[in-house]
Amino acid sequence: MKSIQKPIVIVGAGFAGMTVALNLKNLYPSLPILVVDSESNFIFKPLMYEVLSKEIRSWEATPKFANIFSDAGITFLRNCLTNISFKENILEFSDELKLSYKYLVICTGSIPNSYLIKGVDENCYFFNDFHDLNKLETFLKESQKTVLHKKLFIVGGGPSGIELACKIKDLFKDQFEINVIEKSNELLYKNKIFNREEAEKALEKRKIKVLLNSIVKEVSENNISICNEDGITILDKDIVIWTAGVKPNLSYLETDDLIKKDGRILVNNKLQIENNNDCFAIGDISIISGMEDLPITAQVAMQEGNHLAKNIGLLIQGKDLLPFEFQDNGEMISLGIGEASISALGITLSGKLAFEARRLIYASKLPDITESLKSASSWIIQKKSIFKKFLKKDNLN
Repeated sequence: MKSIQKPIVIVGAGFAGMTVALNLKNLYPSLPILVVDSESNFIFKPLMYEVLSKEIRSWEATPKFANIFSDAGITFLRNCLTNISFKENILEFSDELKLSYKYLVICTGSIPNSYLIKGVDENCYFFNDFHDLNKLETFLKESQKTVLHKKLFIVGGGPSGIELACKIKDLFKDQFEINVIEKSNELLYKNKIFNREEAEKALEKRKIKVLLNSIVKEVSENNISICNEDGITILDKDIVIWTAGVKPNLSYLETDDLIKKDGRILVNNKLQIENNNDCFAIGDISIISGMEDLPITAQVAMQEGNHLAKNIGLLIQGKDLLPFEFQDNGEMISLGIGEASISALGITLSGKLAFEARRLIYASKLPDITESLKSASSWIIQKKSIFKKFLKKDNLN
């Protein structure tokens, strides 16, 4: 391994950034690695639903970056990237700090996409981070002090929308009339059939109304306008939660030098940014040439992070980089308090058993696993050997 003077800088410490940093340091302990993120805590997004429902505590899903990286011998800097000079290998930050790098990994994740629909940003709640969670939780708690049957709309019939709908219904019972709005003709249309069927059962059991083939046209302070085959309908609402999609967080990239596709940075199958062989983009912000259909999930981000750690090592040694290959190891979805659905590795599970398996799998992936999660999963390992098939770091999203 050749020694390098300037650091490998990783901007963004979500699933992609976290994985590449820890794996790279494990493979090559002497490499200087700097991780930069605008937040101080890692956000384990798949467990946000359990934090909302109080099935786990917030600190269990938000370990501090400083602890994670210091234990691994990696330098962490909390800062906000404002500009990249690819020609000079210079990063600029909001406090006027400038850093030079030898190799750069960009993985700044995604933010909610309102699709420029009028009133969404101003009048909707989101569920992308713990700031969103706290804001939503405050509203839901305050609503308990008022009349029942408040009208709650969740826009987006993907995993996030379904998980939120079921958790809120189980938590607040008849406090809300919950409606899920989906623009396509079925829920979870990109997900496994088994999970889709289990989700439909869960919604039906909880009497959650589903509006398919429906597009939101506008969200005002008191109403939501929906367009479907019957025309435009204006409905009263108390709250709208927007889970209808995300877009790459690339506000710091003002350069026209980068090739983009569908708003994301185009990379080759080695995960290199086109025309910038010492720079890489992984996770939600990137799209791989020839693999445009890969889902935007933690599973993909972590597999890319694992692969990139190996490729950076090969690059430093002057060897040929290897093409990335995605392995679909299945998926999991929470379906209310204490229930879930899993379709993975030829195995399907649902109900309480699936919920415990899901929690165990996610516990195994936490970068700074807490004692409470260890104890919660230990009895499962002892009593349910079937779960061992799931215990791989990259298995599920």
